Amino acid sequence: MISMKRFGGPALAAVAMYCLMGTAWGQRVRPVKPVEGLGSRNIQQTTDVINDCERRTGAFQRKMRRALNRSGLNRTAREDQLNRDTDRLESAMDKVGDSWNRDHDVHKTRQFVSGAIAVARDINKTMVNWHLDSDAEQEWVAVRGELNRLAQTFGLPKVGW
Repeated sequence: MISMKRFGGPALAAVAMYCLMGTAWGQRVRPVKPVEGLGSRNIQQTTDVINDCERRTGAFQRKMRRALNRSGLNRTAREDQLNRDTDRLESAMDKVGDSWNRDHDVHKTRQFVSGAIAVARDINKTMVNWHLDSDAEQEWVAVRGELNRLAQTFGLPKVGW
């Protein structure tokens, strides 16, 4: 048995620290499990892509409404359609997020991603043909980029440019 008088104070602290550090060094951070069907992508990376896309579509929806109210499309059937399309895109992205968070199943979520991409293509036609305010246009470029990352993640065709 070791006498406390002989190994007191700083020496005891050093031994304790050595033991604790050895335990910490032996532990490894486990990598996130790859998701079947996503190649090298994993659950966290896919979740990040979906969350980024959801945030961007929400911001775009708000900026688009303001831009339409100040544009030549204000109070027209086309404005109403674009507002419905941005609502549909936001709703589709909510479904993507809900599906992914519930199951982490590529095949189940892919159908919702496909729906979001289809709506985005309709919006993209308008954004390319009409010049709304620069905030809405810049936000659309960001949304389109995020949606294209999402399409790539799920092995679907991109929105396009």
